[in-house]
Amino acid sequence: MPDQDKHYFLTVLIADKFLQSSLVSNNGQGVQTKEFSEIKTYLDRQDLIDQLDKSLQQLGSESQDVVETIFAFDNDWLENGELSDLKKPIVKEISEELSLDAIGQISIPEALAEARLIGDQSDSCLLLVFKEDSLDLIFIKHGQFLDLITVGRSGNVVDDFTEILGRASRHLDQEGKYFPSKVLMTSIALKQKEVESLHAQLVEIDWTANPGFSQAPSIVALESDYMIKSVSLSAGKVLSKENLLAKMPKREVESRQPMSVEVTQRAEAKPTANVVPVGDQSNEYAVERSASSFGINFDQNYFAKKEAQVGGSASDTSSSQWSPSSASTSDTPSTNLGRKQRSEFGRFYLSHKKMVLLGFGTGLLALLLIASIFAFFVSKVKIVLTPEQTLLQKSVTITLDPNVESSDFSKALLKASLQNKEVSGQDVSATTGIGLVGEKAKGKIVIYNKTSQETELKQGIAVSNNGIEFLLDSTVKIPAAVVKQDDSGVDFGKTETTVTAKDIGSEANLNKETKLRVADYFEDKFSAATADNFSGGSSREVRVVAQADQSRLLETLSKKLMEEATKEFDQESEGGLYLVPTGKNKTIKSNFSAKIGDETESLTLDLTLDVEAVKYLSTDLKKLGLALLEKDLPAGYSFVDQDPSLMSDKAQSASDSSRIKLSADLSAKAVANLNLEDLKKQVLGKDWSEAQDQLENNSEIKQASVIFNPPFLINILRKLPSDQSRIILELSK
Repeated sequence: MPDQDKHYFLTVLIADKFLQSSLVSNNGQGVQTKEFSEIKTYLDRQDLIDQLDKSLQQLGSESQDVVETIFAFDNDWLENGELSDLKKPIVKEISEELSLDAIGQISIPEALAEARLIGDQSDSCLLLVFKEDSLDLIFIKHGQFLDLITVGRSGNVVDDFTEILGRASRHLDQEGKYFPSKVLMTSIALKQKEVESLHAQLVEIDWTANPGFSQAPSIVALESDYMIKSVSLSAGKVLSKENLLAKMPKREVESRQPMSVEVTQRAEAKPTANVVPVGDQSNEYAVERSASSFGINFDQNYFAKKEAQVGGSASDTSSSQWSPSSASTSDTPSTNLGRKQRSEFGRFYLSHKKMVLLGFGTGLLALLLIASIFAFFVSKVKIVLTPEQTLLQKSVTITLDPNVESSDFSKALLKASLQNKEVSGQDVSATTGIGLVGEKAKGKIVIYNKTSQETELKQGIAVSNNGIEFLLDSTVKIPAAVVKQDDSGVDFGKTETTVTAKDIGSEANLNKETKLRVADYFEDKFSAATADNFSGGSSREVRVVAQADQSRLLETLSKKLMEEATKEFDQESEGGLYLVPTGKNKTIKSNFSAKIGDETESLTLDLTLDVEAVKYLSTDLKKLGLALLEKDLPAGYSFVDQDPSLMSDKAQSASDSSRIKLSADLSAKAVANLNLEDLKKQVLGKDWSEAQDQLENNSEIKQASVIFNPPFLINILRKLPSDQSRIILELSK
């Protein structure tokens, strides 16, 4: 039973295809969500009722006598703030079938906004509510609910959020220049893992590029129970204990019945009405006859019927046209008939008193005899046993190795397999190498031979001046020096030829009559000089491909392709199959647009990689986990199921091999194995309370419940049957 010091009510959240319920307490000082159900999915109208019934049964024993219900609907269910005409029959049917007293309705977006402002009256945030096919934005700024914006989901959450920000930007001029820096995400339609995946995509984007954000927003994925708790909080704000009790007509509170039990028209009996005080009585209220709930018209004569029933009338309350006058006319015949029947029975009893008493006594003895025979020889006793349970937990590091022949569960080693994927891409980067280009200087020189022998100088012989070298364009012969006829001196042999500078650059543009050294000869052997001014030498710096440019571009593009392959492996990891990249790859194609030293401003690389990943199945992982936990399994216990809980960190690849390391927390429930036949033999013919104590003292039994059939026999019989067939032992579910 619920705590009488608190007022309890139910909150039911209904959206298309999804629903959830909660039990809420309100003591006038604060609202508390006591219990909330799992999120249920429904397919049609009848399934909605079935799933809501299952949802309500998950709220625990405290909820059994609670019927007052606040409904929270998605906007699709409402028109102009009221329940749409198409939905009213559905809600009426829900109220009738599940014996719910509908006392109010809330719009889900408004309830979420209200809950934010209950926590912080000056709150500012963008609250994203994800549905299957659409996305709602609840825009709250400085404590004001500015807007509710809905867009269809395109499959790209970044594009959807960008579109919704564009629509919301119309409020920025009036309500401040920027969006709130807090973005919250929640959903009843998506699993928490899906919401976290969408969150990961949003946080990767630099939203400061949007003029509506002055700084990077804080984007938070809320827990899966956020919506039901928020709706419950919002509903409880206006339903304080004093407020709520003062506005409800006094009546007997009926427990919500299971769907399998036939129920009366409770929805019609409990409309939400305008309540006004009657006289000066503080605890009595009158209800207007035109009461309705959610726009659904109920039987307007309901309260008149209740008054007649309370007054003891035996009239037919099923008539919708019942009135006080018709009730009074039907009372008299009924009363006279009853009186006449009792008079005739009295005369018969006086005339046949002995025979009546003898027959009554004989019948009573026969009944007692039959009851005794049934109690001692036919009745059955059921004993329900709850075995002891234990939770086994272990933290392990699991190794996934595709190179081993088989798994070794004792070493937490699981055989995996390899899967390869080709990924291709192209990238461009600027070159950083510096190179010189230009022209070489050319000119004519005169070479002097100061020796007595004719000398030949080969093409390519260098002549130089201060380190600047020039190469002979052709092979030349230089005559020998000749002594003058008057012996006054020597005429040097000389030859004119052309030369070209060895290197480019304007520094090789020498002036006329500049002295040159011929190869490695000394001045007394050979000498040379420019015959005219040299020209044509020039140079300039240009961008060329450096070795570092190719290395850097290869590293960058390889990293991008590895990230792309990792995302593709993640997308293919579904249905219990997982693919984890090992970090290894092979280059299949690597084409640069230019070679090292080539003059170019940019360098392009076309690259194809073969990326390696380890493949494993969750079923294999759980088998290994079960084998590891089995080492700690107590004697006489077995696992409740063969599917242990496994929570793991992201798999990490080893740098030196294709092995994958996985840190995991394992847990599984184990239950004591009870031999029901042996236990039955131990309690045959024993006092039932003694047998119950004996069973519960068994270390493998948590609880034992003795159930007589029929139940009243527990007050008559003290011992259990000695016949095994009359004792049924079963395990609790």
